[in-house]
Amino acid sequence: MFRTILVPLDGSRFAERALPLATMLTSKARARLHLLLAHRPAPAIAGLGDYLPPPVELDDALRDREQTYLFEARERLGVVGEGPVDVSFAEAPPGSEIVETATKLGADLVVMATHGRGAIGRLWLGSVADYVVRQSAVPVILVRGDQSNPRAGAPSIHGILVPLDLSAESRNVLEPVIAVAQATQAHVTLLHVQEEYFQSFEPGVLYPTREDPVIAEVRRTEAQRELDRVADRLRERGLAVSARVVADMSAASGILRALEEQRFDLVAMTTQGAGGIRRFVLGSVADKVIRGAGKPVMVVRPGQGQVVAPIH
Repeated sequence: MFRTILVPLDGSRFAERALPLATMLTSKARARLHLLLAHRPAPAIAGLGDYLPPPVELDDALRDREQTYLFEARERLGVVGEGPVDVSFAEAPPGSEIVETATKLGADLVVMATHGRGAIGRLWLGSVADYVVRQSAVPVILVRGDQSNPRAGAPSIHGILVPLDLSAESRNVLEPVIAVAQATQAHVTLLHVQEEYFQSFEPGVLYPTREDPVIAEVRRTEAQRELDRVADRLRERGLAVSARVVADMSAASGILRALEEQRFDLVAMTTQGAGGIRRFVLGSVADKVIRGAGKPVMVVRPGQGQVVAPIH
């Protein structure tokens, strides 16, 4: 179960898009909500070959503005979950500060927007989110800046899609999923995408080859059996779970197609897994899902969660 949820802000409404989901989860889990704003100095003014540091007054004004914004955000939110909202203001690069603060607080989850603009219009949350996903020791939920209205009512999570590639690494997402599902009473759908084509290394074969139907059926049956084992272990934890195997051209397209066919409010996956050949999927499968899902995506680095259902 979540105890502390961290939300990075930058003084913009873009970054605030993470707040409705974060406050909902905080309330449901009876956790504590912590807001962080990492100040970066105002950018330098540069001419042709010249460098002119920004006026001290400009940076001081920006710092005051950000601190005021942070405390106003705390007052606006009031009591969430187990108590008043906590805040931190730091002067450090945002990415590293988010990771360090999450560790220092013992946070169980980071919820952040994937894009945002600072008080004077500088874009930073795109690259910062990428850094946090790659470095964070805790799960991260990414909310795209155009996915939610911060002034709208609290969102709900009724369905969670959990893509698994049957590797031990991919199942590291299960413990955080359990925490979300227990807090929200959401239904969990385990999904394995069986890729229909494979790259042949035979001389003269230039294009991906479709797998033999008999072999494909054997693989599908085994994959369904493994998913059912994982589903049974999750049901023992009190979750409502279904499991299915689908065939598609690629893992990413299969996941995105499943999102179109059925209502899910959250996608949860690891940033690294294994397929027919071992592959690092952040930047491929995970990146494509984050960019194309149109829904919040929870990502977990391998080693963050506890594997709950061994595959033998």
